[in-house]
Amino acid sequence: MEIGQNLKNSYLAAYAIACKELIDRDPEEISINTNAVYDREDGVLTVKYLNRDYSVNCHTGEVATQTVGEEVATTTKILILHYLLHSRIRPLSGNLVSFKDLRKGAAIYYPSFHKRAVVPLLKTFGNNLAGLFNAAYKLGGVKERYGHASVSIQVLPLVPVTYVLWQGDEEAPASATILFDDSVESFLPAEDIVCAASFGVYELIKILHSSGS
Repeated sequence: MEIGQNLKNSYLAAYAIACKELIDRDPEEISINTNAVYDREDGVLTVKYLNRDYSVNCHTGEVATQTVGEEVATTTKILILHYLLHSRIRPLSGNLVSFKDLRKGAAIYYPSFHKRAVVPLLKTFGNNLAGLFNAAYKLGGVKERYGHASVSIQVLPLVPVTYVLWQGDEEAPASATILFDDSVESFLPAEDIVCAASFGVYELIKILHSSGS
């Protein structure tokens, strides 16, 4: 219980820090850097996250969905704010890299990345490739050409994530990997790239279970 409360408190503290940083930043510059839409009159940035629009109040940092009364998880708020704060102008290259290829902190965060993103992807979809495609399509994703099955979904406006599966056989077990445009570190630090990849997996799983596929 204490560990859980300590973790919750750390998330709330991280969110408070991100809110303060956002308030001190130029929202028009953030809009240019992130492809978020800025409404000067309302002081609100609208950013698409996992195919849904989220509103960010530039005066408070509060993150909300378009659905009145819907709660947004603190971890989701942090990821969205860190994307808005961290992003710098850089075009997507189309050149995909693995998490291990990232330069800043990949070695430190890889165990967490593997546990939180790769393992649930493989466990859920390793023997259900059709389920992966169907869930991705409902998120606005597209089919890719890698492995035995692969899809890309837009976790954030400039952060596409590609999920790849290989089916197992008598000689080798099923496996999975997750790829990123090599520009991803211009938009998120390594710890948040873990979150982006894992939250994408969790949303795919949620859609799979809700559809009964």
